[in-house]
Amino acid sequence: MRRIGLCAALLLLFTGDLAAQQCRRYQGGRVTVCERERDRDRDHDRRRGWDAGPVEFGVRGGFDFEDEAGTAGAQFRIPVVRQLMLSPSADVFFDGSDSEWQINADLLVRPEALAGVYFGAGAAFLNRDFELLDDAETEVGYNLIVGLDGGRFGGTILRPFVEGRWTQVDEFDGFRLAAGFNVPISGWR
Repeated sequence: MRRIGLCAALLLLFTGDLAAQQCRRYQGGRVTVCERERDRDRDHDRRRGWDAGPVEFGVRGGFDFEDEAGTAGAQFRIPVVRQLMLSPSADVFFDGSDSEWQINADLLVRPEALAGVYFGAGAAFLNRDFELLDDAETEVGYNLIVGLDGGRFGGTILRPFVEGRWTQVDEFDGFRLAAGFNVPISGWR
């Protein structure tokens, strides 16, 4: 009985490995894996939460309603786990407002069930004229963010987004609306 069980186990092991090897081919000096096996591995990683996605770089433009000024900025989106990403960013303000620049370190959550909606919070480092001082100084506060990621645009790698950002620093309480796009810079498939 033991021999039959051992033979059955070896047969299953060998046939499973044989099927996997049939899916691999040596072409042009490297081993390629057929799409069936690659898709199975990706699905397995996604179910376990290992496939966090690519690192993205983006640019944005917007309007700050507190200072009534245009803004321009850039950010990275660095996946931590599947639905959570770190998003460092920087913005400059235009039109002679009291604010000069802002640097952010945000943590964003993008639940799959909400189809592109994301939200988050983080630290804000705002350089502006506080209390009508002659020189600008940098103060630390926090951000609250809500946005919509539009997904890939028409088969390109561009991912448009729009977001609202509330910033609270010292006595400054501002709201900014921004729109832009992200592009993957690593791990793009």
